[in-house]
Amino acid sequence: MGIKLLKIEFSEPIHPIRGLEKYEKIRILVCYGGTPLKWVEILNNPWQEIIPAERVRSTIVAQTGQELTQAILGQQLGLKAEPNHPLPPISVVICTRDRTDLLKGALEAILAVDYPDREIIVIDNAPSNTSTAELVARLPVRYVKEERPGLDWARNRGIAEASHEIVAFTDDDVRPDVGWLRGIAAGFADPEIMAVSGLVAPAELETEAQIQFELGYGGMLQYAHSFKVDGSKLSTRELLWSSAYGVGANMAFRVRVFAEVGNFDPALDVGTATRGGGDIEMFHRILAKGYSIFYDPRAFVWHVHRRSGEALSKQLMDNGRGFGAYLLTCDRNRTVSRLEILYFAGVHWIGGWMLDKLLRPGWLPRKLLVNELLGALQSPFSYRKAQLQAQELAAIPSQESQLVEQPVIVGGVQ
Repeated sequence: MGIKLLKIEFSEPIHPIRGLEKYEKIRILVCYGGTPLKWVEILNNPWQEIIPAERVRSTIVAQTGQELTQAILGQQLGLKAEPNHPLPPISVVICTRDRTDLLKGALEAILAVDYPDREIIVIDNAPSNTSTAELVARLPVRYVKEERPGLDWARNRGIAEASHEIVAFTDDDVRPDVGWLRGIAAGFADPEIMAVSGLVAPAELETEAQIQFELGYGGMLQYAHSFKVDGSKLSTRELLWSSAYGVGANMAFRVRVFAEVGNFDPALDVGTATRGGGDIEMFHRILAKGYSIFYDPRAFVWHVHRRSGEALSKQLMDNGRGFGAYLLTCDRNRTVSRLEILYFAGVHWIGGWMLDKLLRPGWLPRKLLVNELLGALQSPFSYRKAQLQAQELAAIPSQESQLVEQPVIVGGVQ
């Protein structure tokens, strides 16, 4: 049986939870004033089709306790009032390849985001058919085809096509929350901030593989508090664990930072032999230059985790391969000394992260963790192959934008 997922805004009326015929547990992301506070769990025991509103409310109060009290008192005292920060125009870029069904859900969610001034650009990366172009033609969205295969080629094309000074990236298996862009804008209120990321919550926990990834492996970014990361103050270990500060499913940048640090590395991430690492490497490069990034849980999205065990197994192998390629890129760019990278890889990544999980896997099958280790061991060979591919593709000039003319939405008015 799966786990039912909900978001509840505690400042609004609490309603009964229905449709529990196949669920033994309910997991609720509790928010107050649009800010995520904490995950709350309700066991459906004894089994019921409906859980009354009073039980929902009392469980939230019992489990959130301090967080909820602080949020309510903060708002009443004016400590948590929404700051009067600007809402700058934002270019939203979603990169996709032959996943029209997923893309449709992502675009529906993005179009429902509450924000006064944004453009949406779909980068269709080396598609094998016209289904994405046909979908986008029916929506107030700009379509761009990038023929060079690779997620980072698509991301770089998105940067080139963006009309605004802030560009936000998400994926076709992501469903941004209605307040996503307002959370991103809040993060950029500080002029020192060059990148923003936020909470990535599971969109569903219907299968064993999804539950294993979220609750066994640890999911993606889970912090319920905001924080600033100053790259000039990080230790080498903290700098190399850049995956702790941002993720490609939910990231935004000031476009001008790319003139300082360079674009995404096309030898990394999906569509190449490395299968990952492009997002982490960009956060690392920005921090290594001494810039600051910000994490704000209000800028949150819902991610559709892999539904099958086979897909999850492949994802963890890709995680190992991609992170290894990321460390090799750090060595190639000399952002950190080779000796420090080798020490980090042996002691903290393989020794501290992988072996610790292999020894104490909890309820995550060891074979999944072994696949991550195998991916890590393959990463030097994958990285070399991806480097050669990137060099070949770099010699091919980028085609001019292939656009589908759509109505421009400004301020929510066509």
